[in-house]
Amino acid sequence: MSRRVLPLIVLLVLAAPRPARADFFVTPFAGVKFGGSTTIVDLELAAGTRKFVLGASAMKIDDRILGFEAAFGNISGYFANDAVSAIKPLVKSGSYVNDLTGSVLLMLPPGATGGGLRPYGVIGGGLIHAQAEDIIEVFKVRRTVPALTLGAGAIGMLTNNVGVRFDMRYFRSLISDAPVGGVGRSIAYSRFTIGLMLRP
Repeated sequence: MSRRVLPLIVLLVLAAPRPARADFFVTPFAGVKFGGSTTIVDLELAAGTRKFVLGASAMKIDDRILGFEAAFGNISGYFANDAVSAIKPLVKSGSYVNDLTGSVLLMLPPGATGGGLRPYGVIGGGLIHAQAEDIIEVFKVRRTVPALTLGAGAIGMLTNNVGVRFDMRYFRSLISDAPVGGVGRSIAYSRFTIGLMLRP
């Protein structure tokens, strides 16, 4: 009897579903912000210009289709237009836009990609904070608004503990503008970044 029971137990253990292994990564990233618009005071018409982006995210993924991420991005000089500043600057240096979001990642399982880049889509929400001040200190912008983010990208592992991420995202505020004559609160932009995934 023991000879029959032992192989049966081994078979059941091997056939039992295994829990998905969750992996946690910290991902510093850099890239470029492009396009965009805003009704916040934009004296140098800089909202549509390209800007350098820096940020970092914390991401939890496994071998299933769902992942989770918290991310922070900084766009320095968001309200500064180099073409205008070279002639006569209207905005003090130091303007910026920050975004802080939490997102759900919809990913292809690793087995579906054959070990190559693993594509994903992302949807999330959070806050966008904009800050700027004009040269003569008439307009002092301090705006924090709720926002939506949508995007797509791909990740790939270089070693067991280091990977790379390519990411494209669109950000848009979700709050209505103030009545005519007031300072607006809407802002939207896109960004492309490349990040280094590090397993702590």
